[in-house]
Amino acid sequence: MRVVKVFFLGFLYGWFMKLILDEIYTKDKYRMITNENEALRDRIRILEQPRPLETRPIMQAQPQPTSPPADQPKPVQIKPAQPKPASTRSQKDDLKLVKGIGPQMEKKLNAAGVTTFEQMSRLTTTDLQNILGISKRVVQSADNLITQAKQFAQKKTKR
Repeated sequence: MRVVKVFFLGFLYGWFMKLILDEIYTKDKYRMITNENEALRDRIRILEQPRPLETRPIMQAQPQPTSPPADQPKPVQIKPAQPKPASTRSQKDDLKLVKGIGPQMEKKLNAAGVTTFEQMSRLTTTDLQNILGISKRVVQSADNLITQAKQFAQKKTKR
């Protein structure tokens, strides 16, 4: 009779623990879905905003130069000196402030030319996945990282 009692109590205990664990994970799953929905709403809002047209220089047709006679020396073309861009070292943001980006991810982003929150906020999920490498963690949190970068960029512009 004692074996039956122990079996029955073990059965009840296991069933109770299953209910508790299912409740915890169900709430966590709903929270993750809610966060994903918020990130998608933000993404849709950004994509629906009108973007200014890119201004591109208009290429004018240059008349084809006629070749000079063989006895005349060819003119030397001088290229105008291009000014060097200002040092970006002072404009570089600490991307590690974004939750989920560590030193290694920051190095990968910097190597890809992403050094500010503004640049990171303009990346698409696919771009971010390509830069950081494909992994389950990156796939799941890419939108979250971009959303955080947008928030940091907005805070920075308000200063």
